[in-house]
Amino acid sequence: MEQTRRTLEAVAAELQDGVRERAVTFGPRPRPTPAAAPQPHTEQPGTRHTPGRNPSGGVA
Repeated sequence: MEQTRRTLEAVAAELQDGVRERAVTFGPRPRPTPAAAPQPHTEQPGTRHTPGRNPSGGVA
């Protein structure tokens, strides 16, 4: 049991060393920028839509 604990501690130390080495080599990882909230759809000034009609002129 004691041998297993020492082996696990040694492996954990090696992993930490590797993580630190990579952090030094490659630098900190960039954080993703949060996505901007989509802008609400607003009607353009002066644009009027005819009720019951689609843009191609047919009945909706």
